[in-house]
Amino acid sequence: MLAKERANVLTFFLQVGWVTLALNVSTMILGYAVATITKLDKFSARAITFEVGIQHGTLAIAIASGATFLNNPTMAIPAAIYSLLMFGTGGAFAWWTQRQ
Repeated sequence: MLAKERANVLTFFLQVGWVTLALNVSTMILGYAVATITKLDKFSARAITFEVGIQHGTLAIAIASGATFLNNPTMAIPAAIYSLLMFGTGGAFAWWTQRQ
């Protein structure tokens, strides 16, 4: 979908990028906080944080744009942007945990 709409990717980032990034980062913080509050070890807390950061973006794209589901490619745009951003934030988190 993004390859087909490559001319509009920057516009899509400007429209929904900040919201999807905020969702991604806030869920990662919440995942880490809950793991810490429940006194899980640091490796489990990191795994949970990474898992909630790397959510099911591909599934959301398939549901939004699939002919047997919503069949609305426009609704897949936030999921596609989220999918791109989640790898960046997940990678940054993995890099940060390696430095700890």
